[in-house]
Amino acid sequence: MPTRAWIVPGPEWKVVAAELRVVENQLPDWLEAEMDDAIDPVVRRVKAAALRVDVQGGPAGHTGLRGRVASGVGVRKGVSTKGSAYFRIFSEMNTNPERPIPRGMDTEKGWRHPLFGNRDFWFQSRPVRSGWFTDTIGDSGDDIEARLARALDFAINRLG
Repeated sequence: MPTRAWIVPGPEWKVVAAELRVVENQLPDWLEAEMDDAIDPVVRRVKAAALRVDVQGGPAGHTGLRGRVASGVGVRKGVSTKGSAYFRIFSEMNTNPERPIPRGMDTEKGWRHPLFGNRDFWFQSRPVRSGWFTDTIGDSGDDIEARLARALDFAINRLG
């Protein structure tokens, strides 16, 4: 017959267990809040960059296209099936014919569209400088990583 030992935890064990439960319950909220704090400024910068895009060969003035592209910038957040958290910054348009425009504004190639809706005459629009989306997000990577690392350090210190 195996030898058994019974240990009756003292009050310090109850305090530690309660603190661990608090951290376990609050950690996802802390990380999500820190992720929001890290991503929100990036989304604002991406929207502002969309509004500043200059297009070669286009008509002078503002048609509202840049505003629609900027308003289509957003974030999807979640947890993967493997348990890791993720976020994705995206830009999408409301109508199917406009869907290629955000990507076209971000690349040197640009995008094709009928000129003033005339499907008999197609026009190639190109940005003066590409990268409004990819460059803006790429320049923000270190900041996002540092903010999320601080959130994890905070959780570790809380446990310590």
